[in-house]
Amino acid sequence: MTAVGGAPAPARLDQALPSFAPGDAIGNLALALRGVLRRGGAASDIFAAAADPRVRNEAREWREYAACNAAGNVCLLHFSIGADMAWVFANLRSRRVLVYHNVTPPEFARGTNRRLERECRRGREQLRELAAAADLVICDSEYNRRDLAALGFARTAVLPVHVDFAAHDRTPDDDVQARRLRDGRTNVLHVGRLAPNKRIEDVVRSFDLYRRVDPGSRLLLVGGDGGLRGYAESLRSLVARLGTPDVHFLGHLDFAGLCTCYRSAHVYLAMSEHEGFCVPLLEAMHFRVPIVAFAAGAVPETLGGAGLLVREKRFAEVAELMRLAATDGQVRARLLAAGAARLADFAPERVERDLWALLRRHGLWG
Repeated sequence: MTAVGGAPAPARLDQALPSFAPGDAIGNLALALRGVLRRGGAASDIFAAAADPRVRNEAREWREYAACNAAGNVCLLHFSIGADMAWVFANLRSRRVLVYHNVTPPEFARGTNRRLERECRRGREQLRELAAAADLVICDSEYNRRDLAALGFARTAVLPVHVDFAAHDRTPDDDVQARRLRDGRTNVLHVGRLAPNKRIEDVVRSFDLYRRVDPGSRLLLVGGDGGLRGYAESLRSLVARLGTPDVHFLGHLDFAGLCTCYRSAHVYLAMSEHEGFCVPLLEAMHFRVPIVAFAAGAVPETLGGAGLLVREKRFAEVAELMRLAATDGQVRARLLAAGAARLADFAPERVERDLWALLRRHGLWG
């Protein structure tokens, strides 16, 4: 097998990421891509600077990549925050592919978590240094590609996130949670870590107004605080000040619990002000949950018309859109049909085909 120009095809196509944890969107993508690369005939492993004990058997230590660092190989670095490994990556002998998931602007973490603010700022600074080092940058949205183009990256391409929903369909319900949630009440769902850019306080405020027209409804907030305990506590304080009942902070759930929440949801609500892609929107489409979302970052691009977009945060209007999505049969049917059509654009086989075509076009695979 030969690459473009007659050069030998790389012996390895490996991935690297600063941290690897169960349920994390980037970690899930790395696992999915490893399967794609191996099925395509490449030797491929995941190398992580830090790995959660629950997934440590799925990754090798980053320092072990030294044995794979060779001109005939390719390393794909998942980049979303500042990390020491970025400097090592920039000087590898292997061909270097940056997989860019966007770095959250540091101002979102200001006053909430100094370490996170520092790492986000460092990530933005490292991007400027990596512009000349990357042989190719793969972005999961045009929004992200434009971000890098503005920083001087020349070799960029857009490839959507690879999500294979077969596992979602095979995973049975968490029976206890299913019985609790499927009691005829409306379930409003948000999935994502409790982080300031997600603006979960605006999810709470919108739900507070929605509950006035649907008193039996409940809000399900799925996601851990990721070290942002101060922000998480401010959300709980807001719920207490508003006096809003039935706001459930569910934390990080295992996969069965997550799927149960999606299967039990009637509306998915996202008020985030910075998203490079937003995988939960695809998950909501897959589980046939109508979406109401704030039009920030890559959200309009990811939705592609398959949701009710909010251009301004007028919470009474958001609540009314939630009511339409939950109870208006025609609106709901239109949103679900649009979601099914949009989801076809992210079909795993299509993303896999486009990935191999992209690697071949840039001489990274034969």
